[in-house]
Amino acid sequence: MRAEGAHLSRITEPEDLVHAVPGVVFRATPLSAGPFEVSLTTIGLGDITLQAGHSTPHLAFAVARPGMAVVQLPLENVDTLVLNGRAVRPWTVGLHGGGAELLRANPRESGHANLVLPMDRAEELLWLPSGSTLVRPGAQDLLQTRPEAWNRMAGIVHAANEAVVSDSQAFNLEQAHRALRDALLDAAHDLIVGAGVGGNAVRSQNPRAWRRVITTADEYLRAHVARPIYTEELCSALGVSASGLAQAFRGTFGLSPHRFLKLRRLAMVRSLLRAREGQSPLVKSVALAHGFWHLGQFAHDYRALYGETPSDTLARAPGGDRGRGRPPRMRG
Repeated sequence: MRAEGAHLSRITEPEDLVHAVPGVVFRATPLSAGPFEVSLTTIGLGDITLQAGHSTPHLAFAVARPGMAVVQLPLENVDTLVLNGRAVRPWTVGLHGGGAELLRANPRESGHANLVLPMDRAEELLWLPSGSTLVRPGAQDLLQTRPEAWNRMAGIVHAANEAVVSDSQAFNLEQAHRALRDALLDAAHDLIVGAGVGGNAVRSQNPRAWRRVITTADEYLRAHVARPIYTEELCSALGVSASGLAQAFRGTFGLSPHRFLKLRRLAMVRSLLRAREGQSPLVKSVALAHGFWHLGQFAHDYRALYGETPSDTLARAPGGDRGRGRPPRMRG
């Protein structure tokens, strides 16, 4: 499975759902009178796929395809959702290895998100401990995760869905895909094993080794200051695993590589907005070029960090009337 791009779909016949979920065979039976409808937003990000959906009440029998792993996040009306005979509680995440079977039922309308990725890369991409459910064929589990980790993942899903619905062409830019992929993998890691991050296993590592990773990463970032860098490229350039990179950043700075790189991209945007030479850039084009695929969230994050909107930064840049002709401000 390798796909790029985002698309919206609306399904009104249960049999049309069979192959609508990437990496899953899905058979549904309506549970209520009236029209059956499932709306889906599917975003292909190379070797991983994010799908968010909303559906009328139904029963379902689902099987993860061999070789695929699925991280499932129930989003709406979880208090009446039953998965494999187990009542779902708030802050739940489902893990399904290839071949795992799932029976689900919800007498109410429901929402969900699925992150689908290759089993043979799940451990590497999500920085999982060996033997995780996602890398064992037929294995599955329902986990009670931390509310903050669940809310973070749900927030990314909602923002991605909103971005696709509002501006699918802009969202399909390469930088937007890379930024979303990076955010999803980092959030999914915290969702699944985040409770262990920062614990004894991390503290027992060698801080000197962490410093070497951080300083080498900083050297690489400064050598490529003109373009955004994402965690996968950084791991490849440094010859370090994703889990090693995460431990170094969390152990040294108390934040994830994704968060660190996002802060750096925000700084790059600010630098361009404050540039003294050349034609005044559009805030939207600069944000998209640096991987900020959800402009509302970008404006909020920018203002939280710098105490002003991106448009305020542009207006204060040398040049007097540089702000004329700009589109309306994006406010956080």
